[in-house]
Amino acid sequence: MKHNGDLRKILVIDDDDELADVVRQVLRDAGYSVATVRHGAAALELTKHIAPDLILLDLSMPIMDGWSFVSQYRRTSAPGARIVLLTGNPSAAEIAHTLAADGYITKPFEVDDLVATIARELPLH
Repeated sequence: MKHNGDLRKILVIDDDDELADVVRQVLRDAGYSVATVRHGAAALELTKHIAPDLILLDLSMPIMDGWSFVSQYRRTSAPGARIVLLTGNPSAAEIAHTLAADGYITKPFEVDDLVATIARELPLH
């Protein structure tokens, strides 16, 4: 999806390579620019170079988990991306509320639900 002529940028932070590959392909097919990283520390470094419009965030990862990522990301100078949790945790709604995330998607998920959630979180206007 384009916004002001540019593809909307999504950063996927998940240590499940297969899942990240599927999400990347589905979202690219839907018209987004997508980058993937395996943990929060790599994501923090990447956000210094790109400004994602939305972050799809797993909670349980090595090196830096989703909780720590959110805390550190929000302390950066321009934490402008919407954050959507991508988790298998049965308490996803409560965790999203606690982290002040913009939304959540529970694993396993349907591809159509993923695309619809992203479209809802990244409106074109």
